[in-house]
Amino acid sequence: MAGPGEMPFTPYEPRPKQEPQRCCSVTVAARWIPGRWVRTWWSAMAQVVAFSILPLTVSLSLSRPRLGRVRIHHSSAAVIGAILCVVLGILPWPDALRALRFLGLPVLTIVSLMTITLIAEQAGLFELLAQRIAKAANGSGKKLFAYLFFTGTLTGTVFTNDAAVLIFTPLVFNLVEQVADKSWSVANRIPFYFAVLYIANIVGAFVISNPINIIVCTFFHISFLEYASWMVLPALASILTTYFGLRYFFRNDIPESFERDREVRAVRRKPVFMVLCAAVLLLTLIGFFSEALTGIPTWLTAVSGAGVLLILHTIMSRSNYKRIVKGIGWDVIVFVIGIFIVANGLRNVGLTSQIGAFISFMAGDELFALMNTTGFTATFCSSIMNNHPTADMMAMVIRDLNLSEFETRKVVLSALIGGDLGPKMLPIGSLAALLWFRILRDRGVEVSYWTYIRIGVPVTLAAVFVSILTLHLQIVVHRLISGGG
Repeated sequence: MAGPGEMPFTPYEPRPKQEPQRCCSVTVAARWIPGRWVRTWWSAMAQVVAFSILPLTVSLSLSRPRLGRVRIHHSSAAVIGAILCVVLGILPWPDALRALRFLGLPVLTIVSLMTITLIAEQAGLFELLAQRIAKAANGSGKKLFAYLFFTGTLTGTVFTNDAAVLIFTPLVFNLVEQVADKSWSVANRIPFYFAVLYIANIVGAFVISNPINIIVCTFFHISFLEYASWMVLPALASILTTYFGLRYFFRNDIPESFERDREVRAVRRKPVFMVLCAAVLLLTLIGFFSEALTGIPTWLTAVSGAGVLLILHTIMSRSNYKRIVKGIGWDVIVFVIGIFIVANGLRNVGLTSQIGAFISFMAGDELFALMNTTGFTATFCSSIMNNHPTADMMAMVIRDLNLSEFETRKVVLSALIGGDLGPKMLPIGSLAALLWFRILRDRGVEVSYWTYIRIGVPVTLAAVFVSILTLHLQIVVHRLISGGG
């Protein structure tokens, strides 16, 4: 029996099967209303209210309406959804506090990774990288596209992908403007912008590649090394599928050449600080991989790396640390916290159990079918309502499926594949995509939503299937090697 203030179950253990907890204030009031049909109607309305909170939160975060002089952003929308869940009793406040306590270390990890990304950008590492890419392409437009895509995916794997795409988009825009010759049209430039966008929605090879990976893996106690050992090959499969998909769609638009003799703007940074920054990044990455040997958790390694870089940045760049702190995506952090509380509330009123029943009905007991059903469910949900609430809900759905620990972890990885890739199908699927549109629009580049969807849907579906298939083949090989265990 759990003591006061403790969770009565560990995150990766399924709860006993039970009826959905319709514990909101409206439902409690229904007990005092006479008449069976009236009480039934009142309880049904309570569920409708509870189920409406998620679409309300997501729609507010995407439409960003203005109330008088105040504009509702995605962070304030998530706060509104969380407050409604607690005030209406959908998620009792002790459970909300436990959810906040659980999110402490994952959020600390995400903030640390954002800090590392910002300091790397301040050190000039990304700008230097873009300069080297242009030089290595040697005047070939197709090489420039390939180098930008694969270097971007590698950068998005090591750093948080959303932060990487936000830094890379203006960087690549400036690079393209510098190397483009007079024959280039807007259509010739757009493939390079898509190459940068898609680094935000590739299967994360590491836990640190995507904030949803960090939260869900913490939920199921999946270590950095365990995650990487299973997801590197699916990540590679998604990268190659996405690359060749983009190459096919833009086969007539990627220019054959660019002006290689035009000088790309030089990087004006302190070389010593740049080298030290790169060294700390390498040591931090080594720390992530050696977690099983050293016992140092991922969050502590991330915090240590960010702390050292912040000290170096303050001393060597003579820059105020407040600039870095201000640059952290605090709005994203608030959004993640608020959405997690909303997802917990929806579990209480039975939404996750209904999704779980659908997955069980469609997949049966076969693991590959279960992985595909879960992965594609996460894909479609991520494209419609954003991958953060999808990841949170799918984690709770999987926890309640009563699978073995091995099957649970593999289904979790399949759901993360869908959550990582799904936002590419529709523009509303991820905050990074919406910010990508805004960055380009501010620079006079208009990309139609239809172009985004026409490319995103087939490329995403192909990448999800190939990635899950790759993960399943790994499971088959693992069972053959272990004698069917």
